[in-house]
Amino acid sequence: MADDQQQAGPSNQPEQQPKDDGREQKPQGDGKEQKPQGRKRKLSAKRQNTNKRNNGNSDTEVDPDPEKIRFLLDPVLNALRSLLNGNENETMKALIATLQPSQIEIEMALTKVKMDLDRVLGFPNNAYQIYDFGSIKSGLAFRDSDLDFYIHYERNSESKQEQTKLIHIIHGRMLRDGTFHGLVKILGAKVPLLRAIHGPTNLTCDINFSNARGCYNSKFIFAVTRFDPRIHKLAIIIKFWAKCAFLLTNHRQMNTYCIIMMLIFYLQTKKLPLLPAVQDLQKGVPRVAFGPWNLGYPKDIKFTSMNKEAIRMLLQNFFKYYSTFEFEKNLISPFVGRLCAVEEMKQKKVRELQPYYRAVEHQNYPEFNYGTQISIQDPFELNMNIGGVCNSAAHFEQIKLSFKTAHEVMCANNSEPFSKVLENLFTKTKRYQKQTKNAVVPVVSKNGTVPKTVDVSAHWRICRLLPVEYELFIVRQVLLARKTDKEAIITERQIKDVWADCMLDFIEDILQKIYLCKVEPIKDAERASSVPNNIRKEDVRTFELSCERQVIFKRARLQINNEQELNNEIAISKNRWEMNRPLVFSSRVDMFKSNDAIEFHIPEEHHKNGSIRVFIESCFLTQIRKCIKGYFKVMLYKAEEKAKAALETAAMESEGQAQTAQ
Repeated sequence: MADDQQQAGPSNQPEQQPKDDGREQKPQGDGKEQKPQGRKRKLSAKRQNTNKRNNGNSDTEVDPDPEKIRFLLDPVLNALRSLLNGNENETMKALIATLQPSQIEIEMALTKVKMDLDRVLGFPNNAYQIYDFGSIKSGLAFRDSDLDFYIHYERNSESKQEQTKLIHIIHGRMLRDGTFHGLVKILGAKVPLLRAIHGPTNLTCDINFSNARGCYNSKFIFAVTRFDPRIHKLAIIIKFWAKCAFLLTNHRQMNTYCIIMMLIFYLQTKKLPLLPAVQDLQKGVPRVAFGPWNLGYPKDIKFTSMNKEAIRMLLQNFFKYYSTFEFEKNLISPFVGRLCAVEEMKQKKVRELQPYYRAVEHQNYPEFNYGTQISIQDPFELNMNIGGVCNSAAHFEQIKLSFKTAHEVMCANNSEPFSKVLENLFTKTKRYQKQTKNAVVPVVSKNGTVPKTVDVSAHWRICRLLPVEYELFIVRQVLLARKTDKEAIITERQIKDVWADCMLDFIEDILQKIYLCKVEPIKDAERASSVPNNIRKEDVRTFELSCERQVIFKRARLQINNEQELNNEIAISKNRWEMNRPLVFSSRVDMFKSNDAIEFHIPEEHHKNGSIRVFIESCFLTQIRKCIKGYFKVMLYKAEEKAKAALETAAMESEGQAQTAQ
């Protein structure tokens, strides 16, 4: 494991995230204004539609690229149908040979790409190394897989600003070199990267300068799949099934890393486990520190399993396990390696998670994000919910439908050869259909009530805003400034409660004053189906959000640091209202606090409406954080001024009393 640490390069940034961790990444263009209509552009031969700037909150479902699916599916089906025997061994040989490139092909491609990268990466007196990771390193690469590279410089900068600058420089060099094309700078993600297509091999390359962490994920998956050949074969089948079953979509609301962690967890929780818990794997292995987390694991897993099940039975039970799994209640944690409830984790009753509890309580690390559809805990970075990428109600329904359908197909083909089983598994998939035919656009009547024709059982698009460290820091400073009892302790619970209450007020105020939208409360609104049952009706703010013109476009430098700048931004909005383009929409909105997050629910049928789509994706989600940050700064300034005035008043009163006494 020491060799792994050296290869991956040093990293002391606990906030860095791996390429494989499931976090959605937001491409940014060349800085030019994107027009609302016709703004889609082709990024590469393999990936499309990834440049939508939605902060990971998009609920839009785009079908996977049919050509990309057929590129793999047609040869797979031909190979399966050509088998005379159709037993497990022959079927798996044919499937792997069709789906996966040989090791020689991989090495040849990597050599060519790295040779061409060498021409654009060099700097005087700053040596570098290129490390490949992702599916190429984990042993799960398909013939259409991309190449992932982490570039480690000897004088490596840990600041995001320097990494972004580096991406701009390499981007310019690639343009001049001409070997790479289809260049896209993805700067909005937590791990900025440069995407490029290598001309000679036509392979898409994702290049980053800060994600040493991703190398460990890939090598861990490789160690697990190498431990037992059945695990590698299961992973190949399940990954390809997920592509065919609409789980791995262009919007990346589920990814291969999540799927493989689900597979590992299933194998750990069987009556006869095929794998031990990660915490058990780490015993006796030198610790690899990454902040408070231990990235250590054995290169060669030593575990005696009594499980002798065939691949067919393991696969069928995998689909059965997750077709009945209560995702909302249970935690998927390869680190723990056993089934436990999310509520147990919240109440600190999971004994195996003591490292996580200590990191949150004593080292001020962010808590696990519970406010998602699926809770999948990263096996090493224990406060990370890699299942957080699935934040769409529609995609969550697709996941449940796909597992249920796959289990039905497996059961219905019990007597068929294994090749026929896989053929049906890959082709007999179902697409989740949104029930919006009877949905009616909510319109507020004169008395402020919602007509009874509104279908509140329709699906809702959910935008979720989680607390940011800087915002919580400002809230803490505000509470310190307001504190009259110097001995009183300010708790994390107080800070998060104040943050949430402020957020609800701030968002309404921002919508009205900076976005110049109308926010009209809806009286006696029927409860929407998307609002959890544990949320009281009086805690949900239901209002009609309507807009006539767009005033946020071309304000990339929107900045609020004090009350004067806030008033300036409000004035700019008012001045631009008349001259800016029309953007007409009207929608019901439900907003409330849920699990230390703010949820913003809009009826899903509106998402296909051009105006509301432009507003949510291009304005609300991209600018709201800047506005909120400014509002908190103004709040802190006022609290400090008030505290200062109170001290001056108290000092004057004391001085007056002293003079009177004399």
